[in-house]
Amino acid sequence: RNYMLTPFDLTYLEDAFQGNRRLVNGIIELFLKQSPDYCAILESRVDAGELDCLHTVAHTLKSSVKMLGLKDTEYLVLGIETRSKFSENTSELPGMVYELVYELKRAHTALSLYLSSTNEAGEFNSEVA
Repeated sequence: RNYMLTPFDLTYLEDAFQGNRRLVNGIIELFLKQSPDYCAILESRVDAGELDCLHTVAHTLKSSVKMLGLKDTEYLVLGIETRSKFSENTSELPGMVYELVYELKRAHTALSLYLSSTNEAGEFNSEVA
């Protein structure tokens, strides 16, 4: 069986919502809906050279990235936020943004698969995995 390394960890959400699958899935669905927009905004700001504007998007992303336990993504978001806000090491920002967009897309795919493989009761569907 192929155990793909999942970029997310739902422990925090499951604790916060006491295992309420509908609420946990609601947060995931919201991320799935918003994430492509964030990616588009990040890329267009980099393309326009608006590196000083990246921190607002990064700040907005911070809470959902934290809630979904996206560890690889979290340090990138924090790094982008501080560099953009305080104009430090800004030459690193474009590369970090493209890496973040890649990680967000990877999380989007993994979370979509996760949602489609959990049934209404929230049981993990092992036949799909």
